[in-house]
Amino acid sequence: MAKFWSHALPWMALAGVLAGCGTVSEPSRPTGPPSLMPPASTDRVKDEPVPRAEPPSRSGNPDTYVVFGRRYRVSETSEGYREQGIASWYGKAFHGRKTSSGQPFDMFELTAAHKSLPLPTLARVTHLESGRSIVVRVNDRGPFAGGRIIDLSYAAAQRLGMVEQGTARVEVVALEPYQFLPKLAARRAEQRERLAASSVHPSGARLASSRTREGAARPERLAKAGPAPAGAGRIARPGQPARASGALYLVGTVNDPQNPRQLRDRLANQLRRDVRVESSAGAQGQLQVRVPLRNPGEAREVAVRLASLGVSPSRVVTY
Repeated sequence: MAKFWSHALPWMALAGVLAGCGTVSEPSRPTGPPSLMPPASTDRVKDEPVPRAEPPSRSGNPDTYVVFGRRYRVSETSEGYREQGIASWYGKAFHGRKTSSGQPFDMFELTAAHKSLPLPTLARVTHLESGRSIVVRVNDRGPFAGGRIIDLSYAAAQRLGMVEQGTARVEVVALEPYQFLPKLAARRAEQRERLAASSVHPSGARLASSRTREGAARPERLAKAGPAPAGAGRIARPGQPARASGALYLVGTVNDPQNPRQLRDRLANQLRRDVRVESSAGAQGQLQVRVPLRNPGEAREVAVRLASLGVSPSRVVTY
C-alpha cells in the first residue's frame, strides 16, 4: 500500500498544473487503491515512436511549475540531455487520464514522464543491468517521489523487463530531432539581459568589477594568441555592430562549471563552432565561454542558443 501511494499521489496532484505556474496541494486519497497491473495480454503494446520533428506542447512547457511546494524548471532544449538514475512506471490507474501535454495517457504506448525535458521529447532508455533499450516519447510530467528521474508507461516498463520489480536503474538520453522551446529561451535570454543591464551605471559604463574580470582574464589569452588587434576587448550590445575592427566573439559564463574540456567539446559540437572555455578570473567557480561570431547580426540568435545551453549572460566582444 505504501509503495502505491508514494507513486500515485504526485501524479494525481499534477492534474492540470501545467496550464500555469501555480502551487498544487495534495489531493484527498481515493477510497481504495486501484490495481496497477494491466490485463494479462500485451497484444495492445504499440511500436516504438518514429523520430520526427514535433511542435512543442502548448500546455506542457511552462517556465516553471510547483508540485508539493517544490518548484521545477523546464529546460529550453532536449539537446545534450543524458542522465542515469532510477526509473519507475505507471499504468492502469492512470490509463485514459490527460497527460501534461494534453493527450490522454495510453499505458500501451511507449511513453514516459519527465520533470524538466521539453514536451514532447524522444529519448532512449537503457536498463543498465539487463542492457535492454527502448525509445520512448516523453509527453508527461513526473515522477515526484523517491528521487526518480523518469516514469515509464506500462508498455515501456514491460519492454525493459522491470514491471514486477517496479523500479530499475536506467540511462536516459535525448534523441534527435531535439526539441527546442525558442519562445522560452528568448524570454529567459531577455531576463538575463535585463539583469546584466542592472549592473551598468547610468552613464553606460560597466561596473569596475566587470571590467576588472575582463582585464584580469586578458593577459592569459594574450599569451596564447599573441598581441591583440587595435580595439581589442571593446564591448558591443548583441545585435549591434562593433565599434572596432577585429574578430567578434560572444562571451558568457557558466556558474556551475563542468570539466572545462568536456564543456568545450559539448558546446563546440552543438554550436558547430570553435568554442573556447577558460577559467573566469576574479569569479571563483565560474568558467568563461567564448564563441566566435561570423557577423554582428547573428549575435542575438547565438546568445539565445547559448542561454538555452546554460551559458549566460552573453555580450559581444572584439579581440
